[in-house]
Amino acid sequence: MALDESTDHLEQLESNGVNAFIDSKVLKHIEQHGDIRIDYVTRPEGSGYMISIGNPDCSACGCKGC
Repeated sequence: MALDESTDHLEQLESNGVNAFIDSKVLKHIEQHGDIRIDYVTRPEGSGYMISIGNPDCSACGCKGC
């Protein structure tokens, strides 16, 4: 994935040597729900990036299931 636009007003995130840029307002909203994870997955339906927010173990938040 590439970003060809200006990153002047974006927050830079770094994890495992990978840099990402996100709008600061969006980042504040997302941080209320937990970590951001971006994974590349390969499934029978096809391959691509999967973006998830929050704790993957939904029982940790006290809910009965996702």
